[in-house]
Amino acid sequence: MEVVKRGMGHGDLSLEAFSQVWDECYSQVLYLPSQGRYTRANLASKKDRIESLEKRLENNRSYMTKDSKKAAKLEKKLKILLGGYQSRSQGLFKQVTELHEQLEQTFVELTTFENLRQHEVGAIPKRMESLTEDVVRQTERERELQKRYSDLQFRMSLLQVTK
Repeated sequence: MEVVKRGMGHGDLSLEAFSQVWDECYSQVLYLPSQGRYTRANLASKKDRIESLEKRLENNRSYMTKDSKKAAKLEKKLKILLGGYQSRSQGLFKQVTELHEQLEQTFVELTTFENLRQHEVGAIPKRMESLTEDVVRQTERERELQKRYSDLQFRMSLLQVTK
């Protein structure tokens, strides 16, 4: 673009304006591979146009092949260069995933145990009341049994005296 601007004596042209002018001019010119020269597109025959387009297609395919080979080489270099980083990244991602799962599991356990604690705290007064009643009943029963035992011993002693 700079060469054309200097050669033609153009001032400051934007890239868009240059591209538009270039595309317009390029569309009016046609390369004839059989003659090895450029000519105006409107002067070329249909056969010459087809031949020119076939040549352009062949050139584009060769550029694509070269570019794909370059891309494959670059991918291979990048794979070698970044391989360690990628494997490290995968390992760290796996660790983060495992830690996240553990965190979720721990949160579920914490919530469960907090709920259990709340239920236990709520049940303590009922259990204390029940145990207190059981102790009172057991104390009363033992008192009655001790009294009965005492009565029975007294009777036994009376029976032995009368014998």
